Amino acid sequence: MFTILPRFGPLVLTVIAIILLMFGVYHHYNLFYDEYRLSTWQTTSTFLAPALVLGVALFFILGYILSFFGSGIPVPKAADVVPNVGETVANIVNTAAETVNNVANNVVNGANNVVNNVVNNTVEMANNVNRGFNNALRYNNMNQRNNNRRNNMF
Repeated sequence: MFTILPRFGPLVLTVIAIILLMFGVYHHYNLFYDEYRLSTWQTTSTFLAPALVLGVALFFILGYILSFFGSGIPVPKAADVVPNVGETVANIVNTAAETVNNVANNVVNGANNVVNNVVNNTVEMANNVNRGFNNALRYNNMNQRNNNRRNNMF
């Protein structure tokens, strides 16, 4: 089967499949004739399902066979459907690159702002501490001079 079956074309395989399906339906109907005749949910004259399946299969087979003889379905060329694929892809890539650059710039600018705020606040706090120490030292020096003057007076 593995050596013969792949050499058949799809048309031959389809015809063989339809013939085997018709034989299977015929054999099944003969084998289970009494069950179909005695069933209460259908009448004996109703034999629609197998006929419908065979009819649809034959319709598709005939369509497939007739497609060889006609002009077929017109298939447009890729250039007609999407004429500027290269330009479209380039535009998409450029848009994506600009978006990534904008996001990266926003992240860098945000990080710079945070660092600058932290550094400026730290410098300002250090200056305030330094002013406080200087004021305390001036006050202490002023008190010592005043004490020295008082002690020198007496």
